[in-house]
Amino acid sequence: MSRRNESSSGAEELGGWLRELRQARGLPLRSVAAAAEIDSTLLSKIELGQRLPTEDQSRALASFFGVAADDLEAKRITARFWQENNSNPAAAKAAMMIRESAPAYLAAPERAKPARASTRSIQYPTAVHSRGSHD
Repeated sequence: MSRRNESSSGAEELGGWLRELRQARGLPLRSVAAAAEIDSTLLSKIELGQRLPTEDQSRALASFFGVAADDLEAKRITARFWQENNSNPAAAKAAMMIRESAPAYLAAPERAKPARASTRSIQYPTAVHSRGSHD
């Protein structure tokens, strides 16, 4: 398995996609930046693949463009992975391992619904329980 092309980063792919969304709507960069509450210089760098948006910025951009927030966040996570691991020879193998484990990850009951704060009490092993109750 070969490594990703050094000249094509995930950040460039994400940025290009965002630029296409903006240009397809005929919008100036400053309008999108203002609507998403992002500095226009930062948005320009994101579109050029020089920076990645934060999770909050991704959510704001997804909302503005009317795309699924989890799709944009998945693209951001992918870009971050390649940004951090592009020169690592094991990165492609890791990506394949993630792909292979995705069905089990998605099928896990705790991922079936959006994460919520747990109301369950923590269960400690009997040896650690000071009162011996197993609520």
